[in-house]
Amino acid sequence: MIEQKTALVMLPGLDGTGMVFEPLLKQLPATIEPFVVRYPGDRPMSFPEHIDFARDRLPHDRPFVLLAESFSGPISLQLLAESPANQIGMVFVATFARYPKPFLLDLARLLPQNGLRKLFATTLLSRFFCLGSADREAVALFQEALASVDLAVLSQRLQILAELPPPPAPNFNGPCLYLRASRDRLVPERAATRLQDHLPQMQRQQIAGPHIILLARPEAGARAISNFIDGIADQPCTS
Repeated sequence: MIEQKTALVMLPGLDGTGMVFEPLLKQLPATIEPFVVRYPGDRPMSFPEHIDFARDRLPHDRPFVLLAESFSGPISLQLLAESPANQIGMVFVATFARYPKPFLLDLARLLPQNGLRKLFATTLLSRFFCLGSADREAVALFQEALASVDLAVLSQRLQILAELPPPPAPNFNGPCLYLRASRDRLVPERAATRLQDHLPQMQRQQIAGPHIILLARPEAGARAISNFIDGIADQPCTS
């Protein structure tokens, strides 16, 4: 008998490319089949358009676990309010319901349109805000991902974060996991607490490392995700 793989639908962070998931994908066990959602990098989209884009890529014919990193957390909450068919679990990674440090967004939006890219093209600042002591390959991959996205798209996504509506009430009672980076300079611990107010069944796990934790610590991230999925793969959909 062939064991069916568990589908893992992965919503990316601010760059939207899904490129920063690449080291993690190499660490996931064969029992997990990842599907990386890649938001268009050549045209700005509104918040509702991001939601529609993600929804259209959810599987309708098999159980799946949804993973949302950073920027995509609010998108996943909108989807949870709709009780997606076949969803058996939810993984939040270094994310939030509403961005908890608006002053950082204000600073970023004051920069000229190419300022954000130039900021993170500086390895020192990429490490300070996002990647800590991750290896050079991780920093280069992050910078490559940002460089591949139109400046207008990055600006629009910052605007989305600044104008997020209050999150809707989730319509999902299945297992949830929040992976928090212990040295996250962009998303504080209180963001997880506020998410747990909406999803009291949510488990929390901390991984030592910086904000883009799945890129900086792919082995630890894969282990945490795999253990979570192993615990729910045989359960029926509970949305």
